[in-house]
Amino acid sequence: MIVGHDWGSIVAWTAATIRPDRFHAVVGMSVPIMPRLPLPPTTVMKTMAGDNFFYILYFQEPGKAEAELDPRAAEMMRGMLYTASGSVDPDHYKNLNLPKSAGFLDGMVIPEELPDWLSEEDLAVYVTEFERTGFRGGLNWYRNFDRNWELLTAFADSRITVPALFIGGLRDPVVTGPELSGEGPIVKMIDTFCDDFRGKVLIEGAGHWNQQEAPDETNAALVEFLAGLNLK
Repeated sequence: MIVGHDWGSIVAWTAATIRPDRFHAVVGMSVPIMPRLPLPPTTVMKTMAGDNFFYILYFQEPGKAEAELDPRAAEMMRGMLYTASGSVDPDHYKNLNLPKSAGFLDGMVIPEELPDWLSEEDLAVYVTEFERTGFRGGLNWYRNFDRNWELLTAFADSRITVPALFIGGLRDPVVTGPELSGEGPIVKMIDTFCDDFRGKVLIEGAGHWNQQEAPDETNAALVEFLAGLNLK
């Protein structure tokens, strides 16, 4: 079985699609499986974003995001983990409309105190590593959106045939949209791409980091899913 969260979720969905002989079940967390776009992803994103800031497009130019984020690793991790969580004021997403000239940190809320689900000690682990390595490795994943789209052309009409589960938080705009009001349209469509979809576990109060914000609910969902599989 393969389980992934966010970018790892995209990897997990893809792995289960192209190698069901190796991955006999799949769980995607926070990012649902999505239909193949008719054009390269960044082309579609540019049309949708218009003159507004969109982080994936901002990440495309090598060196640009690194220049902003590498010297501010502590601020970056503190802000990103908090801002994408269910702990942030939900009105933050509704009022977030930045110009194309903005930086990534312009959209972050930097809390003075961390929420209960994130300790200063855990945060320090992330910060220490990114201060050591910089953010280029992670950013390069985003810079391969179009290349991955091209490489997966042969699987454009493929479906997930193995048992599948989706887990997400109902305070995660990736799951719900910026209004944070129930399932977003892509989440509602997940079952249409799967032959053996076992359901969705949507956690009240959790944001993008459901495995950290709601570990008991996340683990319970994984254990229940595993119990229903006939894996050897």
